[in-house]
Amino acid sequence: MIEDSPEAFVQRWRRHAAEVQLFPRTEGSPLLECMAAGTIVQLLDRSGPYTSGPGPRRVILNAMVDRLEPAVDEHASLEVAGLGKLRGTGRVVDHEGGITVIDCGVPVVVAVMDAAAEPFDEGRHVTFDVLPPVHGFVLPDASGSRSGASFEDTDDAM
Repeated sequence: MIEDSPEAFVQRWRRHAAEVQLFPRTEGSPLLECMAAGTIVQLLDRSGPYTSGPGPRRVILNAMVDRLEPAVDEHASLEVAGLGKLRGTGRVVDHEGGITVIDCGVPVVVAVMDAAAEPFDEGRHVTFDVLPPVHGFVLPDASGSRSGASFEDTDDAM
């Protein structure tokens, strides 16, 4: 099981949220676009509609993969490999059960679908290909808002 609920998943993995730049989104679309580690990434928004506006945000990037492979070198990268597909390389920073957190320039919380796969030790460099879609959990800012706007930021004339 990857998550009991979106809220439980966020609570467990929030310390591995990535600092990203969210872009404006199309009205009603469940997709978010963000800049993460210099790459434009499309995410399936798991935070709910209308909860995240454009701008700098903390987002848990959650990917599913068949397996992790040992990396041939120790560089960190995140690159688009097709619509909703990513290829990542980075250092393992945490793991629990079938979930491994990999620093690819930004943290990516990776669910490994192969139940027989042995986890890689922290510090080990791995590479992976994501099974689409990549999920995104937008965290609320310090005020509790996911949009980053406070009441003082809104136009009172509206």
